[in-house]
Amino acid sequence: MNQSVDFQDFIDEVIQKNDIVDLISRYVTLKRVGNRFQALCPLHNDKKTPSFSVSPDKQLFHCFGCGAGGTVIHFIMAKENLDFMEAVKLLAERAGVPVPDQRSAAEKNRAAQIHEKKKRMYAMNAEAARFFFNNLIATENKKALDYLKNRKLSNATIKNFGLGYAPDSWSTLIDYMKEKGYSEEELAEAGLAVKRENGTFFDKFRDRVMFPIIDLRGNVIAFGGRIISDKENAPKYLNSPETLVFKKKENLFAMNIAKNSKEGQFLLMEGYMDVISLHQNGFDNAVASLGTAFTPQQADLLKRYADKAVLCYDSDEAGQKATQRAGEILREAEIKTKVLKLNEGKDPDEYIKLKGPEMFRFSLDNAESFIEYKIHSIEKKYNLEDTVEKIEFIEQIAKVFANIKNDVEREVYIKKIARETDVSPDNINVRVREIARKSQKIEASRELSREKRQFEERTGGRSDLEKMKLYNAEKLLLNLICEKDVFKAVGNQLSPADFSEGLHRRLAEIIFETLGKGEKINPAAVISLFESSELGLVSEILSDDKNVDNRLEAVKMPLRIVLEHKRKIADEASVQGGDAAKLQEIMDRLKKEKK
Repeated sequence: MNQSVDFQDFIDEVIQKNDIVDLISRYVTLKRVGNRFQALCPLHNDKKTPSFSVSPDKQLFHCFGCGAGGTVIHFIMAKENLDFMEAVKLLAERAGVPVPDQRSAAEKNRAAQIHEKKKRMYAMNAEAARFFFNNLIATENKKALDYLKNRKLSNATIKNFGLGYAPDSWSTLIDYMKEKGYSEEELAEAGLAVKRENGTFFDKFRDRVMFPIIDLRGNVIAFGGRIISDKENAPKYLNSPETLVFKKKENLFAMNIAKNSKEGQFLLMEGYMDVISLHQNGFDNAVASLGTAFTPQQADLLKRYADKAVLCYDSDEAGQKATQRAGEILREAEIKTKVLKLNEGKDPDEYIKLKGPEMFRFSLDNAESFIEYKIHSIEKKYNLEDTVEKIEFIEQIAKVFANIKNDVEREVYIKKIARETDVSPDNINVRVREIARKSQKIEASRELSREKRQFEERTGGRSDLEKMKLYNAEKLLLNLICEKDVFKAVGNQLSPADFSEGLHRRLAEIIFETLGKGEKINPAAVISLFESSELGLVSEILSDDKNVDNRLEAVKMPLRIVLEHKRKIADEASVQGGDAAKLQEIMDRLKKEKK
């Protein structure tokens, strides 16, 4: 057995020992529909209609929204932002399968270089963190330590979070790191230095209290810095840029600590100081996003460890907008979400200092659900004593309820609003369902537009009806003939040449060759024969998403369309070739068809 076959056997074993339903259900809640599972897509911002399909029989997934698809390996690649071999190794380790090294010398060399570069960047960040910490406790930088002490942080907390200070200098860090063996170019790549247009470098962080950002494995991956002196045009907070080891949208501040919390939920804050203050007061489940709006990827990160979250953002207008956005993302990730409202308009850090941890805990226990928060936010805008405003209020509330997927939850809120407004719950429910149906129609229209756009991208042509009809017929036909009984019934009427050139024909060749030998189609093995850019379409075709009861009956329609197109092409070729007898035969047939 040659090396490539050995490696394919290894890939097959990895796929076989990592059940796709089991693995994907760790990221998103799957609902069984017939012989497959459905969910809101965990790979894109899928809000309303479950477009994500998983076939346990074929061990494939496909999203009809974003077009992603493939095996369990391709899912992990997309979800964890890994390359092929990184995903394979992760799954092999999960299943206890030894990993053979099949890479070429060039690939091994490139992988080793990237690994070494990451390793060096982690070490560089750790050294910078030590530098910042030592500067914080140095006597000449008393103002930085005084700032943290004035924020009521203890020495233990400062040490636990590795807080530090970047001196008010243009090159102190650069000079220190150069002595440790790091070049200015490396420092710039790590986001610790900035390169001027003239080719010289300067420290990125100056006169700032420093907050190391640490990943789940304990590596320092970036920094946040808060300025402590009034300086014109200097931002209050400054964060590291994205680097080889740091992606803002995929990480959370203090997640390395909070993931081990026994609280069973996360507290989502706006700022680093809020998080640190809460941890110091016993709330070790507090985290914060990293200078950007909360993202679906961060929600997925939280979901790995808990399915509950409390939003603890500021009460100002910006904080309220952030609460609305984050709440929607958390609910889409199926995380039970509450919103903390603190009296006196304080942020969590201020509130816990003023009222103490017991009162903060009491406020947490009485936090309202995100839906209740949305209701109250809308309610503030209307005078419910005024008939016109009451009607508009119910209209806006109905839009909120139309997005609630749980029937019981929706009914509870409808009855609550019915009592408050003295409007029949049945009438409110009617309006909710009307809005939901309208939304579904809009979604269906978008889906049709998506299919047309997808057709044009994949074929490089305009989506006229005849071409789309043939394109979709070929896709359905390829799906159906994968079954041995269907192939046996219609295979003698077809050949791979009857399919359009390109991916459809190549897939047909594989299907005909495999079934022609009496072997069974292995979708996971088939999909491995195509390029990464083709995975979406191949998985869409192979995924058992057609929900067809009688496949022998269902194959007739796409078979007829494909054969009619074949006949049309043949007829056109005959006419162009000047075959008079063939032309007369075509004219006679057309006359009969008209009768």
